[in-house]
Amino acid sequence: MKRSIMVIFFVLIASGCVTRNYDSNMDLGKSQLNEENYLEAHEAFELAYKEAKTSEARELMDLSGFLASGMKNYDEQDFDSAKSDFEEATAYKAKYREGKLMVLKAVEMHPVSDSATIETVEGNDEVEPVEEVTEDGTIGSKGQDEAATDTKGKVETASGKEGSKDSVSALSKSQAEKLVKDYVDMENFPNLHIEYDHDAEKGDYIFHVFEVDEGSQKSGHKTTWGWYGVNKKTKEVYEVM
Repeated sequence: MKRSIMVIFFVLIASGCVTRNYDSNMDLGKSQLNEENYLEAHEAFELAYKEAKTSEARELMDLSGFLASGMKNYDEQDFDSAKSDFEEATAYKAKYREGKLMVLKAVEMHPVSDSATIETVEGNDEVEPVEEVTEDGTIGSKGQDEAATDTKGKVETASGKEGSKDSVSALSKSQAEKLVKDYVDMENFPNLHIEYDHDAEKGDYIFHVFEVDEGSQKSGHKTTWGWYGVNKKTKEVYEVM
């Protein structure tokens, strides 16, 4: 009898230690997320997951890992790898608050990495100098002359390039739709549907969120849940009154 009591006692102590370690690592990871220290957050969530394999710890561990890798690759100018990491995070079906915030961060960073990739390709398009003899017998660089001549054209088209960058980094309808879905938390409301309606006067996307219950699916009757706008530049989601 005494032996059984001792075994139960030690089991309870061990269980309490595991719970404390799990909670402390989860709290540490979430505090690191607030500072956008994704690598440190990932390490903390990884330790928490080893203590207790919960769905929350797994989700936050995975997403912080994607963002940590994406940010590292972006800083190292490996934009293709960064884009791939952010795409992984964007496609993640997050269920917890911190996870959804990380998905939104990935949505924000994805077009940035895509734009940086395009700028890198443009920057590598250099003109190789070719020496040629001019009429007065001097040797000049054909590539340099052409580059100098082309400078004026590049200055004139600078505004056009800026417009191109804006179009690359602009928020797409599908990305805006995902922001609204996360804002409304549609995963927890299976009867809700969303559809793009129009662009507002200021250019914001306007979406209609509506409910279709089983009884009204055949009739096509829709019950409006709400109207939501998404700012293409700030990615802010707001309710349209």
